[in-house]
Amino acid sequence: MNCDLVIVGAGPAGLAAARAARRLGLGYVVLERARLAQTIEDYPLGKPLHSPPQDVELAWGELYSRHRPNATREELLEHYRAFAQDEELEIRTGEEVCAIERSGDRLRVASLHRSYEAKSVILASGGFGVPRRLGVPGEIAGRVSYRFVDGAPYAGQEVLVVGGGNSAAEAALWLHQAGARVTLSLRRASFAPRSGVSDAYTSVKPFNSAPLEELAMRKRLNIVFRSQVAEIRREAAILTLQDGSVRRVPCSHVFALLGADPDLRLLRGVGAAIAADGRPLYDPRSFETTIRGLYVAGHLTRELHIPKAIRLAPRIVHWIAGERPAASGAGFVPEVFSVLAKKARRESGLARLIVREATWLRRAVQAVDAANVMRDKRLGWARQLVHRHPALLRLARSIRP
Repeated sequence: MNCDLVIVGAGPAGLAAARAARRLGLGYVVLERARLAQTIEDYPLGKPLHSPPQDVELAWGELYSRHRPNATREELLEHYRAFAQDEELEIRTGEEVCAIERSGDRLRVASLHRSYEAKSVILASGGFGVPRRLGVPGEIAGRVSYRFVDGAPYAGQEVLVVGGGNSAAEAALWLHQAGARVTLSLRRASFAPRSGVSDAYTSVKPFNSAPLEELAMRKRLNIVFRSQVAEIRREAAILTLQDGSVRRVPCSHVFALLGADPDLRLLRGVGAAIAADGRPLYDPRSFETTIRGLYVAGHLTRELHIPKAIRLAPRIVHWIAGERPAASGAGFVPEVFSVLAKKARRESGLARLIVREATWLRRAVQAVDAANVMRDKRLGWARQLVHRHPALLRLARSIRP
């Protein structure tokens, strides 16, 4: 099958890229090894996201949470599925790509079912393809899990959770709520940010750390700081502590929630260069790798997290279609209207209700977003003027209130 563009992965980045391709009139197909938005499918049941709806939705104003500020796993999946259906996207699930290779001036994409040839390929297969393992004796599939889905099956059992991030913290809380007797092991000395560094994505959120600390203080849950797993035995795990001591932790199951790394087999197979940080080398403007016509999007890049994936994937498609960043976009008045609407929705419950009922309002803001896909504020005349005359920037900063 010949087409203009093959998109590998039907997550947020892949879906956003597919819509852009359809609107630009490109012949495209999305190949997904499992189900649509499989990474979201793998979230724990009922899990509320850390990001508000406007950060993870594919069309502004279309995602709502029924019971809390942030949407749940199920609500986000419902939104993504409805988006794919409403946009009539060409998605083939259950079709895993096994190889990419050069074929003349095109790229050949081989799946387990058929072969495709395209001028361009976007790899948006996510950054969680290879779970990080403990690497200790006794680490076997029936004893250790690398993702947490539901705590109910572990009610009344002793469970060890290993990891220092939000996924491990949340799993420990959910297992406790389900009635499990939980021990949380982490290498860090406390829940405080590592080396004093904090950001919105990598720190353990206070709404996770505070209840864990309270439960530990009441001896309802065990937290073992400065520890790591040394061995997993039939009925217990052996932890080594930073002071050299050893602790035996009885457990019927272990959740090793250490994060994951992107699966680079397709990139390595086609000869794309991989940087020292384990991610591909690519042009920061176009996201094209060292293989001509092969692009990366989403968590395969260094622009992590769903909001960035959704924003950047359409830019890649527009670049493939021949468009380049420009200073202009929707225009001043539409831009102001869009900014005010987004601010109101973010800060006001009443505004969120109005947006939910006003289809015309959602469509207007979505149109502004579409017009601004290739807009680069750095190319604006004001930015260019300041860049040429640094004294103007110093003056502006000196009079800023």
